[in-house]
Amino acid sequence: MLSRGEAAALLSIVNGHHGNAQWTDIQLESFHSELMPSMTVGEAREAVRRFYASTQGRWCGSGDINRIVKQMRAESKPSEAQIGREAEASGLTGMDAWRYRRLRMLGNQPSKAVELTRSQAPLRIGRKPEAGPSGRGESKLGAMPLDGMIGGRDG
Repeated sequence: MLSRGEAAALLSIVNGHHGNAQWTDIQLESFHSELMPSMTVGEAREAVRRFYASTQGRWCGSGDINRIVKQMRAESKPSEAQIGREAEASGLTGMDAWRYRRLRMLGNQPSKAVELTRSQAPLRIGRKPEAGPSGRGESKLGAMPLDGMIGGRDG
């Protein structure tokens, strides 16, 4: 989250586009509280720059900044097709390709996503199941291996 000082600097940039208008503490508090908590200073400044590069006369508000930052983030994410091509080019298949896709959608760069995918132990979802009668962890239906639920393997 932007600090109050960073929000003040941003509000000063906005007001600078309108004759260096002065702001009050109440305006700053309102502006600061309405900005997305996950926003970085760089994203906020770029959003203000883009707003004034394309808009004349209207004041840039916190809602405008939030909207532009969301657009910038969406534009920076690769498409599903692009991620698929990257995974294929890296030789990732099955669960590794799924893990790679997830890491890319979380914002990791391709090289970092490949590194994390290859370095991780097999994917575990949820808690480790308790041992059941066969010792394989079937004490709860959701914890059973799929082949155990549909009769693929014998004890």
